[in-house]
Amino acid sequence: MLAERYDALFIDLDGVVYRGDQAVPAALRVLPELRRLDTTILFLTNNSARTPEQVAQKLQGLGIEAVGTEVLTSALATAALLRREGAGERTAFVIGERGIREALEGVGVTLVDGQPDRTDLVVVGWDRSADYSKLRTASLLVERGARLIATNADASYPAPDGLWPGAGALLAAITTTTGAQPTVVGKPAGPLFEAAAEATGATRPLVVGDRLETDVGGAAEMGWDSLLVLSGAARRADLLASRALPTYVGEDLSAVLDERPPGRFRRATEREVEPVRALLEISSLRSGGLDRRLAGTLVAGGSDEASGLDATACLESVGGFGLLRSVAVRPDVRGRGLGMLATAAAVGEARTRGLTRVFLFTEAAEGFFKGLGFSVIDRESLPGAVRAGDAAAECPSAVTMALDVSP
Repeated sequence: MLAERYDALFIDLDGVVYRGDQAVPAALRVLPELRRLDTTILFLTNNSARTPEQVAQKLQGLGIEAVGTEVLTSALATAALLRREGAGERTAFVIGERGIREALEGVGVTLVDGQPDRTDLVVVGWDRSADYSKLRTASLLVERGARLIATNADASYPAPDGLWPGAGALLAAITTTTGAQPTVVGKPAGPLFEAAAEATGATRPLVVGDRLETDVGGAAEMGWDSLLVLSGAARRADLLASRALPTYVGEDLSAVLDERPPGRFRRATEREVEPVRALLEISSLRSGGLDRRLAGTLVAGGSDEASGLDATACLESVGGFGLLRSVAVRPDVRGRGLGMLATAAAVGEARTRGLTRVFLFTEAAEGFFKGLGFSVIDRESLPGAVRAGDAAAECPSAVTMALDVSP
């Protein structure tokens, strides 16, 4: 199982464990099983307003076992960063709530309120009582030499009635005014993850989250594996627009109890021609011309005869456009996210090559590709080189689809 391959699980909260004030059903089933397996769990959150104990109390209220020591907030990570740097006898003006204020005081930082002339630090977190006076004071202190630190840079806070300004929105007012470059602690920045590793002693953790830009992107920067769950913010189509791809994709937290293979895609080598051919043929896909397309073929999994490949996809350049071909997954591991990751990796290749549109022909997977953002188009609207190519001739009755690729 995924949970048994790693020495800790760093689990995001909103969108993974709960949505607003409702527990995600999978979390209620999975977390007790993880505890039975004696899995090291650390809940991570960019929200700096609450203390770990308050977060744990919320989890308990939702029927989820948790204690404060299993919660790492961006407030605690900010305090940990300052402690490592030697925070003693420093002063700070804080835009933030109880969580960040208590965390800073816990490492010896003296908080200065009102309108001080100078402080060593200006620390910005989520603050529902922030007003123009606080933003003005913070900006003036930064102009006078205070170091600017942000618990996180989330532009918005997802509230039940819509999006509220997040810590990043408050931070933007100060950086726009002063031109200062802040030290950002929360995901996707490294300090929160570094604090998580320090707190658990983990050297090979799995990051579980519902956001590509923060959870997955931050894990990638740390060189760690990640699981993207689709129970929160991210949608399947977001994968094809992301530069950082997760190691795994799952519907919800229950994926950590699966034996799913990792989606680490690489360019196929000459010795992998026959394993790729075998995978295509067992998937009822054409393998003719594979040698010619090898340079654009991506694979995941082993290439020896015993294990075979887990998945493959091919991205050809045709007349200045991308042509997606041969998306195939080994039958016994289908339905575990590899097809999505194979497609996303191939579209990433198109982006790397500067191709702005990707086409494909499909006879049986129209719904799958629609879920990833491809649209059905009239074959007559294809660029001439694609319409006259081998793939079009091989699939005269196939549905034609296209995707615009972000630069």
